[in-house]
Amino acid sequence: MRIGYFTHLYPRATDTFIQREIAALRARGVEVRTFAVRRPGVEHDVGAEVLAEKSKTYYLLPAGIWRLVAGNISVFFKHPRRFLAALALALRTRRPGLRGLALQLAYLQEAILLSIALRREQILHVHNHLGDNSGTVTLLASRLTGIGYSITIHGPHIFFDPTHWALREKVHYARFIVCISHYCRSQMMLFSDPADWGRLKIVHCGVDSQRFRYQDVRPQVRRLLFTGRLAIEKGVAVLLESLRDLRARGYQLELTLLGDGSDRQRLQELARRLGIHEHVVFAGYASQRQLSEHLERSDLFVLPSFAEGVPVSLMEAMACGVPVLSTCVGGIAELVEPEQTGLLVPPADCAALANAVARYCDDQELRQRISRQARQTVVVRFNLDTEVDKLTQLFSSSAQT
Repeated sequence: MRIGYFTHLYPRATDTFIQREIAALRARGVEVRTFAVRRPGVEHDVGAEVLAEKSKTYYLLPAGIWRLVAGNISVFFKHPRRFLAALALALRTRRPGLRGLALQLAYLQEAILLSIALRREQILHVHNHLGDNSGTVTLLASRLTGIGYSITIHGPHIFFDPTHWALREKVHYARFIVCISHYCRSQMMLFSDPADWGRLKIVHCGVDSQRFRYQDVRPQVRRLLFTGRLAIEKGVAVLLESLRDLRARGYQLELTLLGDGSDRQRLQELARRLGIHEHVVFAGYASQRQLSEHLERSDLFVLPSFAEGVPVSLMEAMACGVPVLSTCVGGIAELVEPEQTGLLVPPADCAALANAVARYCDDQELRQRISRQARQTVVVRFNLDTEVDKLTQLFSSSAQT
């Protein structure tokens, strides 16, 4: 079975969950070819796994004008009805205004390039992660080729503007839609036709717990860890304010921020204004090996997000036995059971976040109990092998129809 995986940028330092999923599929004998619109920048080249995937990925852009012209002519004359159907769908699902039209026509051009590559590689099914602009390209490429497609929807940002991202149409034309949680599936049910709800399948993101060495908690809490994009929705500013308050209360804590993003400079300036910059390390992107090393050195993992799906970063910390603290948003409560496998606080509540960290610091027995139960939850309910088995069956059924 030969399938294609397609995203806007691949591989990135932040999408290790996609890389692991593809590796697990390949280990099961599924032939996976990877495609992306653009090549990620060198800042994402954090390890051998990323470099290996980058060397094997086919990139649609950049593409010269003559390649685009030739592609349009070829696709139109070989399959004129499919071409016109895809054009009509692109126009029907565009955002209002000239910019919306221009973007949708650009996505159609990318879809033409992708459709040619899919046919050349004899792809039986194409799968997209995230479902945003690359999901639109996937939808249009499927209309151009007749090749079935599926999308893994993570959220949360795609739920903020479901009409713009044409979620109803993406569900309607898909062979199936993977939802990473019950929360995610409920949101997709809101934005799709009830007749299409049967296409919405729950397959969790998962981790290979064998890759993460479990260790019992240490007697004292010193090192806090956050991993993720440095973007406003991750709530890092609230974490920095909480750290200032905790240090003022006498807790000698250090924070490492593992990741990068558009908010980095603003957060660095905030840390200086709060007087905690000497206790905050902006470590940038990390390889999978470096991530494991950071987790082994950390005492608490904190993810203070305003909006989330079901974060793999929490699963990784739980697999290592690092007690986790997060917010009760999105699908997080499907992973972190309060008082059992972690602590949850309201989003954007600096005092509640600081108090939860302090509670962890003051109670080693709580940390140890949560650490062990969290590891077991990941092993049993968010196991990569189990979830990829589900995905493999879905791909197999799609390729046979």
